Amino acid sequence: MIRMSCLAVVALSAAAPLSAGQPLSESMVQCGALYTVAAGWVDRDGTREKLLDAAEAWAVSAEARAATEGRSDPAGYVDAMWPVKCSAWSQKHRAYVFTGDFRDWMSYCRALAKHENVPLPGS
Repeated sequence: MIRMSCLAVVALSAAAPLSAGQPLSESMVQCGALYTVAAGWVDRDGTREKLLDAAEAWAVSAEARAATEGRSDPAGYVDAMWPVKCSAWSQKHRAYVFTGDFRDWMSYCRALAKHENVPLPGS
């Protein structure tokens, strides 16, 4: 899938804070991209697979949300934004997972997933 190809970006290589008024679908892509990039930062296959499964759940949910926001091509919208968000996250590098900012983003994403009924693995 094109969305998952941003793992290649991680191999080659700051997420901007959420903008006020940013569509929820974009926030959902932001979270999905973070999960995708984080999957490239872990060494354990089980964890990597859970992160990739979560990223796919974010992608599907972002497309559905984009449709409710009135996007004429929700899948194209998500597919176009996904590598951009992955690229921004991948600039953080692997040590980013040990920062408070990473924990804050993951907490935000989990809360957004709960609010938007995104079926994350293990939740």
